[in-house]
Amino acid sequence: MLNKRLNAILKVALAVSLTLPVFLTITDGELQAASERSVVKPRALTPPPPETQSIQSLEQLTHIYKANGAVVPAGGLSVHVYTNTATYNQMKSLKVDYRLERWDGSTWLLYRSDTLSKSNTNVLKANSDWTVMSGYYYRVVSMHTAMDGANSEKTTHISGSVLF
Repeated sequence: MLNKRLNAILKVALAVSLTLPVFLTITDGELQAASERSVVKPRALTPPPPETQSIQSLEQLTHIYKANGAVVPAGGLSVHVYTNTATYNQMKSLKVDYRLERWDGSTWLLYRSDTLSKSNTNVLKANSDWTVMSGYYYRVVSMHTAMDGANSEKTTHISGSVLF
């Protein structure tokens, strides 16, 4: 009778542990629940990269007032990369070339890249979902271009780095 109860309890505990997003640990005889985020932390395989800032100030531009990009963790080794370009007036075309870069300990290397353009607009948003390798720092470098028909205006944005 005791074995049947123990088996039933173990089955329920196993089912619950497989469906909840937590790890159960036993420390000093006490059962504790810890979130995945507090248990699994990435370990850097390289020293951290130096801090960088955007290359050009938007104050110097006449058409573009917003040009940025970011890399955001999307769970596990998935990342969501996004860029945003906005101009004061409708442009003949907007274009963004963006790349996800990985820090190798001494230099930034191209990891993935994409391009998006749109005509007759003043807003361009580009998004990509990519898989990365654990233990490395990643950043997004985005080159934003606005063409009013006769002239083009360009700026580059460099995001902060994120360790995966």
